[in-house]
Amino acid sequence: MVAILCMQLARKYEMEVVCDGQGEMPARVEAAGARVHMLPLTTKWSFAARVPQLGALLRSRKPRIVHLHGQFAGSLSQPALRLAALSTVVYTAQWPSYLDDGGPWSRLRNRIAEKVSCAGSSAVVAVSASDEREFLSRGLCDRSKLTVIHNAYFLDDDSARERSPEPPLIGFVGRLVDQKGCEYLVRAAPMVLAAHPDARFVIIGDGPERPRLEALAGDLGVAAAIDFAGYDPHPATRMRTMTALAVPSIYEPLGMVALEAMVCGVPVVGSNVGGIPEAVEDGRTGLLVPPRDPSAIAGALDVLISKPELARHMGEAGHERATGQFSPHIVAGKYDELYRRMLATSS
Repeated sequence: MVAILCMQLARKYEMEVVCDGQGEMPARVEAAGARVHMLPLTTKWSFAARVPQLGALLRSRKPRIVHLHGQFAGSLSQPALRLAALSTVVYTAQWPSYLDDGGPWSRLRNRIAEKVSCAGSSAVVAVSASDEREFLSRGLCDRSKLTVIHNAYFLDDDSARERSPEPPLIGFVGRLVDQKGCEYLVRAAPMVLAAHPDARFVIIGDGPERPRLEALAGDLGVAAAIDFAGYDPHPATRMRTMTALAVPSIYEPLGMVALEAMVCGVPVVGSNVGGIPEAVEDGRTGLLVPPRDPSAIAGALDVLISKPELARHMGEAGHERATGQFSPHIVAGKYDELYRRMLATSS
């Protein structure tokens, strides 16, 4: 989203980005005309240690608006903002702290972090209506500060596929961590293969769960049908070869991968959790299933494999919905409106 905002709005605003310099984002925003300041802000500890340095940078640049992305920036930047005497602040809760709640201590810590982020910000953006409701029900933010702006998809090419692939190919794209629920897709594979022996699966992504998932595929006797393809920084090309994309997350603020699949004209089988139902319309652009339910995943995939015309229509509807509501220029336009309202009311 940082890259999208810079690429879409750099002609309207003088934009500068403070980041850790990792990945492709710094080069993208520089190419868009934004200036990049690199600080080691990767962890909460390194972020906290750089508060004086960040405060000095902000004080020297004197931005009219500061936009904080994510929980570390939202909470740990507040002392730096005070040091720089800056008060016109947007906080986008890309990954709210409460999603990491564990025991009593982590729940208390995460609650304090979000309360600090919201109290110190002029406007708070939730990336889904689900998160907005959660912020209000937990008493984390004043209703008057909250607004919902969905994230945009981020693809260099937003054209859809032209035909369904043969044989059926089921995809997964994401980090291989417990939260993404890939285990339940692997557990669904034997049921899908029993009905469609020629079906194949491709799992694009990497992470700490990969060895366990590969072992599970072997134990279930489906290893030959599942390709653990590893990380791909540009998965859209492979997405367009899929019959369906599975998003079996246990929880998800919105579901960016679901949006990308929809742009590619691929129907989505997604968990009915968090913001995924705001991206995927059940029965129109894909099928929603309960989380942690391999049988439900297998049943939904069976429908899409068995009814290629239905899958094609869902893919077309998904492409129309994604490009019409979640495109970079539409989402950036909503942030542009928010920035302008804040500038109009700031001193």
